Amino acid sequence: PVFAMRQIPLTELQAIHVLVIDDDLHARHYLRSVLELWGAIVTATSAADAIRVALIADVIVCDLTSAEHANGEFLERLRHMHVRQGRRVPAVALVERGLRGARERAPGFERYLGKPVDGDDLRAAVVDLAHE
Repeated sequence: PVFAMRQIPLTELQAIHVLVIDDDLHARHYLRSVLELWGAIVTATSAADAIRVALIADVIVCDLTSAEHANGEFLERLRHMHVRQGRRVPAVALVERGLRGARERAPGFERYLGKPVDGDDLRAAVVDLAHE
């Protein structure tokens, strides 16, 4: 995996603002590090503090469990605040591997990635969603 990462331009996420939401401090640090490695502008926060984020995100990456603990309307409230050029901000859900019914539990996410998150999968999802 390290060899594959070196072949990817480290500026691939340049100027893309990603809002990372995870109540787990270590997970937030990892996700921020991976995304910043490729040039993303990252705001990493807990679900409780996500509503107070000032920068408008291009892509939201959110731990499903953290979102569920916040409340059922969490993603919609965030999307209402993060509208860019008239379009809803796309979102990636991070789910525990083997969790059944993630799409039903968290409708509205464009992508679902299993945890622990593979850095290349995360980068690819953010790039795809940011350029849609």
